[in-house]
Amino acid sequence: MLESWEEAKPLLGPTKVNSLTHDVAALLMSLLFSYGIYRFWKERSQMTGIAVGVLAAAAAMTLHRL
Repeated sequence: MLESWEEAKPLLGPTKVNSLTHDVAALLMSLLFSYGIYRFWKERSQMTGIAVGVLAAAAAMTLHRL
């Protein structure tokens, strides 16, 4: 997020803040989604819960960058 904040030099004022706010919201959503998946799978197998949660977080952040 910091890289995108620094690269957005043409964006000024509220537009730049809006971009940062969207990036932070996307990060929080992906973390909450990953945690939900982890909690769901933790009841079945803790190692599977960790693996699927991390995989979901990585996929969400990768898709966000595209």
